[in-house]
Amino acid sequence: MPGNYRKKILADQGWMHAFDDVLIKPGFTSFDPNEVDISTSLGPYNFSIPIMSAAMDTVTEERMAIQMALLGGLGVIHRNCSFEKRLEMVKKVKRARGYMVENVATVPPDCSILEAKSRMEQFEISGLVVADDQQKVIGVVTSRDLPFDKKMMNHGLVKDIMTKDVITGKEGITREAAAELLYKHRIEKLPIVDDECKLVGLITTKDLKPDFPKASLDKRGRLLCALAISPVMPEKKEEIKIFKEIAQYVDIFFVDVADFYKKKDIEGVKEIMDNLNASFVLGNIGTFEAAEFLLTKVDYDRDKFIALKVGMGSGSICSTSIQTGVGAPTLFATAQIADAIEKYDPKMGLIADGGFKNLGDLPKAFTVGADMIMTGHFFAGCSESPGLVDTIQGRKVKVYRGMGSKEARFVEGDYIFDRYSKDMKTLPEGVSDYVPFVGPVEGVIDQLTTGIKNGMIYAGAQKIKDMKDVEIGIVTVSGKVESEPHDLVGKW
Repeated sequence: MPGNYRKKILADQGWMHAFDDVLIKPGFTSFDPNEVDISTSLGPYNFSIPIMSAAMDTVTEERMAIQMALLGGLGVIHRNCSFEKRLEMVKKVKRARGYMVENVATVPPDCSILEAKSRMEQFEISGLVVADDQQKVIGVVTSRDLPFDKKMMNHGLVKDIMTKDVITGKEGITREAAAELLYKHRIEKLPIVDDECKLVGLITTKDLKPDFPKASLDKRGRLLCALAISPVMPEKKEEIKIFKEIAQYVDIFFVDVADFYKKKDIEGVKEIMDNLNASFVLGNIGTFEAAEFLLTKVDYDRDKFIALKVGMGSGSICSTSIQTGVGAPTLFATAQIADAIEKYDPKMGLIADGGFKNLGDLPKAFTVGADMIMTGHFFAGCSESPGLVDTIQGRKVKVYRGMGSKEARFVEGDYIFDRYSKDMKTLPEGVSDYVPFVGPVEGVIDQLTTGIKNGMIYAGAQKIKDMKDVEIGIVTVSGKVESEPHDLVGKW
């Protein structure tokens, strides 16, 4: 028998309703607006906001991933690039914030000033620890030490400009003690050394400041890092080696295919999961049967398998349903998989992926069982998304393309072909176009979270999990028109 979520949207009667087809029914509110709690979790990971940026090459690279984690959500880095670039991006996420940086960027004292400057720019950091051949700390060089004199800049060595009397902290130092040392000596960087005075880490003033109290952090105080992956292990030995190194920096791997309910993909992910120590989100799927199979027929490690990602063909730049006649609108897919999770594994997380056009679509996803939502549409025009800001007819815009578009598929390499039907490379399942430039992602997150909170207040749900109990109704086409601004003289 169909479960509660499918009955809510009449999926038990054969309907495949989408977000525009439903409205949340108003409910009784017994709490103050400032008491609304939109925090959520997936497996062992906690998030202050239930929002993820999509793993798309015009949406999420390290800048977006860092900012999303700082704001309390998660940015999933795309995989439409080489393994070397993926490794570089996940390293930057882990280095961005944390109680202590462990893989410290260093230079030898005989390094040229130009090389030191280049490394600071490459790693997007303001300083480097100077260490000898035995990794013993002998100095610190920062961007403030760089000379203005061109001759010195072009021919000088780091040992000529570095700070030699370095204040260090002992391995195991507490956060409080580190903060006290930094303040006492008015310094920004504190190298951490072991009993042999060898470098083991670095603590900076930036990392100790509580600038982002809602940040999504791992157990060691670093930002959570997520990366999209293929459903099969790399074939080349060198790529396997890099992939395993990548796993040292990634908390959650997101299997990234349009339709995961395929024997080859399911078996491929089993091999990856058995070889890497990380958490996994599997997807995308769109039906109760697919979720039932994954939850009951496949021997995945349940400590690593933490969530399912759902929805097929709903994205604003996705044309899969049009090109193939197959799809599962995100609202429908979420209800389908939510019923399977409720029946077979209530602890399993659920991510509603794509198809969100309006702020009000987000609360709707939670009413049919989602724990978090993923979107590319709202974030593609942000300052932090990859790509340059262009101007068309006086409007600032950025490129946004589907990962099944011909533009995304023509990126050098085979990285994206197994996301769709690998043997049908000539059929695009996405489009490419421009979206308005909207500025920093923080402003977009503020709008999205406000929309979620207001929807919860009207529905009478104080927490995300309470949204799963609220009622929704099906609306007609005329009902949808009536819900929008209408009968106005000018444009709205």
